[in-house]
This record gives sequence, structure tokens and C-alpha cells, in this order.
Amino acid sequence: MPAKTNLFVNTLPLLFICFTAVLGIYALGHFLQDTIRRNRHLPILEISAEVLPLDHDNEIPADRISVNMPTYFATEATVNVYRARRGDKPVGLIFSPVRARGYNGIIELAVGIEYDGTLTGVRILQHRETPGLGDQIHQDNSSWILGFTGRSLINTPREGWAGKNDGGLFDHISGATSSQRAVIRAVEHTLDYYMINRDHLY
Repeated sequence: MPAKTNLFVNTLPLLFICFTAVLGIYALGHFLQDTIRRNRHLPILEISAEVLPLDHDNEIPADRISVNMPTYFATEATVNVYRARRGDKPVGLIFSPVRARGYNGIIELAVGIEYDGTLTGVRILQHRETPGLGDQIHQDNSSWILGFTGRSLINTPREGWAGKNDGGLFDHISGATSSQRAVIRAVEHTLDYYMINRDHLY
């Protein structure tokens, strides 16, 4: 048998194994595509009922756009905007993750806003704030974050968007001044962005 033919015959099993492996990886990726997509938006699936407890009939994670507005948000990174609708009418949005510069690093938030510009909920997704101090902004450690619900740029004056220690309307958390300032500022800026761009966001 010629050397070239012998080499070809000997490499056939290896080629078959490689082809089968590639085909298997492709098939597995295609099969898991929905799961991967769902896991990517798992934080929203877990928290949407808390930050946007409004009646809707669409699948929020699938109705999404991304925005990039460093003027309003703390970083150059994009922010996902998840849209809730009822029929063909807009109901509200979830901005996530909204980033605030805390004392020890970036704080990530989910901010829910009803169509009229009223906050329906704010939750902390991730943070690095000091345990027992800055971490009191987190919903698992205190009820402070619940103070945003129901507020808007209409019913809360500009000077009110601060902690009471700074002359504002939000409760003060002892030892967490930098953290609460960052969160309040991020939520206020998110509302600013929403009210200016509402029609484009839907």
C-alpha cells in the first residue's frame, strides 16, 4: 500500500473523532442556548417582581435594549433596560445594572420605574461596602433601600434627593454616608435620564 494511502487510512479515525467532537459541541451549545440566555438575565428574573411589581404580559428579559450614557451613569459600561408592557402599552422599565461609586468600589443596582416616572423599587445587586457599615444599604441588612419606592422627580424636590444628614429626605445610615450618597445620586440620575428619554426607551 502506498505511503500516502496508508497515512490517509491511519488518520481517518482521528478525523472522525474530531468531526464528532465539533458536531457534539455545536449541538450542545444549540441545545443549551435558551438556558444560557436565561442565566445571563437571571438577576432580573429573580428581582423583577420586587423592583417592578406591575401587571404586564410580555417576557421582560426578552424585551431589552442597552444604553450607554456616562453623563448619567457612573461608568462607560452599558446599562440594560428591560421593558414591561401590557398589550401594546408601556408599563414600566428596569434599569440594570445601574452603577454607583461607593466607598469601596462599584455598587450595582436594579432600578424599577413606572411609565409615569414613579420609582417602583430599587435593589442592590452587588457591592463591596464594609460589613456592618456601608453594607446597610443592602436590602438584606436594612429597609433603607425601600425608601425610594413611590418617589419621583415630581413629588420629591431636588434638595430632597439626599440623606437627612445632608438636608435631604432619605434616612441617614450611620457609618454609611458615602454609600448612601452614591446610591441616592445614581437613582436620581437614572430618573433624570428616564424622564428625558422615556419615549425613545419604549
